[in-house]
Amino acid sequence: MLNEWGVLLAAVLWLGLLFGTAVWGERHPQALSKHWGVVFSLSLAVYCTSWTFFGTVQQARDSGWALTPTFLGTLLLYALAFPVVLKLFRLARELNSTSLADFIATRLGRSSALAATVTAIAVIGMVPYLALQLKAVAMSHGLITRGSDLAAPPEQDSALYVAIALGAFAMLFGTRRASAVEHNRGLVLAMAAESLLKLAAMLGLGLWLLMRPGGWSETPLPVVEGGTDGFPALVLLGALAMLTLPHQFHVGIVEARDERHLRTARWLFPLYLVLIALPVLPLAMAGEATLGAMGVPADLYVLALPLADGAPGMALLAFLGGLSAATGMLILATLTLSVMIGNHWLTPLRLRGGWRAGDGDLRGAVLRQRRFAIAAVLALAWGYSRVLGDDGALADLGALSFSGLGTLAPAVGFALWRPQTPPSAVIAGLVAGFLVWAWVLLPGVAEPMGLALIHGHTTPFGWAWLSPDGLFGLGGWSPLSRGVAASLLVGTAVPLLLASWRGTAGDRRDGPLDVAAVRRLASRFLATDRLDAALRDAPATGLLPAAQLARVERELAAVVGASSARLLLDALRQPSGPAPEQVAELVDEATQGLRFNQQLLEVALEHMSQGISVVDRELRLVVWNRRYREIFGYPEGLLQVGLPVAALVEHNLRRGLTGDLDVARGLEQRLAHMRAGTPYLSERRIGDAVIEIRGEPMPGGGFVATFTDVTVFRASEDALRRDAETLEARVDERTRELVEAKAEAERANQAKTRFLAAVSHDLTQPLHAARLFTDALAQRSEDAGVAPQVARIAGALESAEDLLGGLLDISRLDAGGLAAQPVDLPLQPLLDGLAREAGVMAESKGLSLRCVPTSAWVRSDPQLLRRVLQNFLANAVRYTPRGGLVLGVRRRGTNALAIEVWDSGIGIAPEQQRLVFEEFRRLQRGGQGLGLGLAIADRLARLLDAPLALRSRPGRGSVFSITVARVAARSTHATTAPVPAAAAADLPLRILVVDNDTVVLEATRQWLESWGATVRTATTPDEALRAAAGLSPQAWVLDFHLDDGATGDALHQALALRHPRGIGIVVSADHGEAVRQAVLAVGATPLTKPLKPLRLKSLLAALARA
Repeated sequence: MLNEWGVLLAAVLWLGLLFGTAVWGERHPQALSKHWGVVFSLSLAVYCTSWTFFGTVQQARDSGWALTPTFLGTLLLYALAFPVVLKLFRLARELNSTSLADFIATRLGRSSALAATVTAIAVIGMVPYLALQLKAVAMSHGLITRGSDLAAPPEQDSALYVAIALGAFAMLFGTRRASAVEHNRGLVLAMAAESLLKLAAMLGLGLWLLMRPGGWSETPLPVVEGGTDGFPALVLLGALAMLTLPHQFHVGIVEARDERHLRTARWLFPLYLVLIALPVLPLAMAGEATLGAMGVPADLYVLALPLADGAPGMALLAFLGGLSAATGMLILATLTLSVMIGNHWLTPLRLRGGWRAGDGDLRGAVLRQRRFAIAAVLALAWGYSRVLGDDGALADLGALSFSGLGTLAPAVGFALWRPQTPPSAVIAGLVAGFLVWAWVLLPGVAEPMGLALIHGHTTPFGWAWLSPDGLFGLGGWSPLSRGVAASLLVGTAVPLLLASWRGTAGDRRDGPLDVAAVRRLASRFLATDRLDAALRDAPATGLLPAAQLARVERELAAVVGASSARLLLDALRQPSGPAPEQVAELVDEATQGLRFNQQLLEVALEHMSQGISVVDRELRLVVWNRRYREIFGYPEGLLQVGLPVAALVEHNLRRGLTGDLDVARGLEQRLAHMRAGTPYLSERRIGDAVIEIRGEPMPGGGFVATFTDVTVFRASEDALRRDAETLEARVDERTRELVEAKAEAERANQAKTRFLAAVSHDLTQPLHAARLFTDALAQRSEDAGVAPQVARIAGALESAEDLLGGLLDISRLDAGGLAAQPVDLPLQPLLDGLAREAGVMAESKGLSLRCVPTSAWVRSDPQLLRRVLQNFLANAVRYTPRGGLVLGVRRRGTNALAIEVWDSGIGIAPEQQRLVFEEFRRLQRGGQGLGLGLAIADRLARLLDAPLALRSRPGRGSVFSITVARVAARSTHATTAPVPAAAAADLPLRILVVDNDTVVLEATRQWLESWGATVRTATTPDEALRAAAGLSPQAWVLDFHLDDGATGDALHQALALRHPRGIGIVVSADHGEAVRQAVLAVGATPLTKPLKPLRLKSLLAALARA
């Protein structure tokens, strides 16, 4: 045996941990928010009570079931009927339901009597279940401290003190707010914590059982007579428990925050059930082998087995697991029942007293009545456990409660799928089903206690089929299966029968209410902020609009339940009414309005182009119009109110309006279709007309049918079909012509591309030579009168080069001849080169250009990116009359950079900002260029997958930017940046120039000699090699396309073998990527014609410094 004080200390520590978890959860409302789906799923395991911990072991001993049948039913519910759970959650959230009784009553007419009936059955069914938890605590405590499971005297009953402690806990954390739909985070978190403890305890027992000497017992379980009885009933009850146990409805529906949490619970909660059930059968087998002969109840194997094996630690763990299982259920169940009792028993009673008078705040009274209900329920449960004494196994008590609460299942079904069922019919079904349950099962419970008033073989009126043991001829079934089946059958059949006799009726009183009266009433139950939110946009005086009244009723329902909220609002409508003359006036106005509406409806029906007929639920004609009579050609006097529609159908069948269909069979088919109440759509030919018939069922029964003449429409449809067939043939022909035209256009485009590629060399060569001569002349000219003329010639040549370059770029882009080849590169060298080139242009216009330094690296194609930025800079210099330019980089998030060009130019109007990226679009009339620069930049940016952006204000300037991907910086060897050409006036180098055009050759020679270089020239590779032998060049400038198929890249390789320290520059008029890659592949530097002097001079200046 264990020390009693040690056990008490462990229990107090566990309850303190539970309390602390709840406090922490309340004080940290955002804690575990990301994982709340897991917390919610674990809190559902409050379903695993002490019956799971102790009673299922007895079930396994008696039946040999490896999985508890109630668990199996729950698993089947989540696997096969999860949409039912989702529908229940969505409806309960929409209705602001506070409890199971509130949900059922709200869906079924907001009947307070129905809510009270559901509450009564819930209390009766739950008290034995609560007593089971207290009995389990008392038995387990007595066994591990006294070695006996016999009940102790009342003052020494541990169950009493547990009930007091748990009642205090439920009052502290369950009755702190008047609104019962506000989420109790602390309570849910505490339930999740106790679920983890009992799972750990059960799995720990299984592991201990596996590791103890001898391992798991393989002794077969004894055959117990009737041990497997009731298996189907228990499976069904396990599935229904998720819908009918009040505390399970509360934790699974009311406390659910999000539908995603339910979807997490769909797999996590069944997994929990499987894990906690794993050790049950091994424990039953081991307990039976070790303790069965000693007469130890199978309920206590979980505790007695560790004690018998000398493992007090495991016995304490088992005790704490059972205590945890019992406490979680007791706390949540008493809290749930207190809300139901308060809202549906006490509140309606008190509404008939002082709650409708005065202006006092009643939120405190609502909380006090819930606390009173908690104490009363726990007292009833403890008293029942004392009366029960040592009789009754835990498994039997659990099954009894589950089956009693299962009688609520038909009401839940009606609330879900037939909300139009009269509340009185559902009440009758609940009472009848519960009485049948009690008739069948209570004799077996009362007889061992000496309280039996009837016996199982009692036969009312001498009818054996009404006896408890043979009810409805189910004598071969177990009492549990018989009671469950009979109660569910009766509970479902009675409401259906009564509803079919009485129809759907409601006693709900609707009507406007005064704003001030509603505010006075609601302020007694609601907090000020919630009341103000509900009355938002409501008028200060007068009648309250329906939308705001519905919001107030919803908030009241969260405090006192939907049915009691309806009673409160109905009470405002009762005290006093209008004067008789006012009533008469109102009735007269209403009669006149009704008569006017009726006449208006008749006129509208008679002048409709459609035929209309309406039949009631007995399939009798009640409404029709003139067009309906004309379509079917009914004789005068045939159509009358109340005429059975069967007569009309038979009349049409006999006239052959429905083809060759047999009259009897056709009549039966049409009447069956109407009785089924399903919508239908069909067409029928009546004479020369095609009639479309559309039928829709009415909510209260009956059918509305419309008859539309669609003859013209169908004729038009046929004509359209014929036209469509003709059109398809024409489309096929035009498609073939389009394909041929497209192929011809593509051939023309290819021819254009070939032409431009062929003439580019011939166009570029003379411009290249003229540019070289002009630059050489500009450096030698000292005559002030000649210098401006030379500058103008240079400018004209540069414009011609830009025009030609733009046309060639557009041609290559149209032909798809450019492809991006991204690499990782540092930005600063690229920006420095661009700044040097653009700086010369800016300086010539008196503008400043500043390049903001950066250490960033990007991933892009350096040549294409350079072209985009060159166009930005050229555009900025061209349209900036004064001020300056800035070239820099800005971050765009963590993985991108925007390279921006700022200018202080003329700016661009908002309506023109999209147009500037179109081809041949210029900002100013008479401006320079063809307007291709920004169009080329835009298309190159698409190749790079780098978006462009433009910000501009007229008169203030513009910002053009391109966004590229940022990459991590790499370490690079320091290199000396080339100095501007202006800083290298002399180039004392030995340079070899090779070109097959003598004019270009001479211009290049003069140009280089003007910089101080020693130059030798050649027109063929052989001449070049001979000249190089005598010169020993430090650099060579080679044309790519030489005579007789020779190329500059091959000549560079030959020169590099003989003069390895020299550098090669290959110049070509072909701007294609293939030429550039060929030059780079042999280690030379590629340049394009027309050659820009600054570019060549920078390269040679770097060589001179080296």
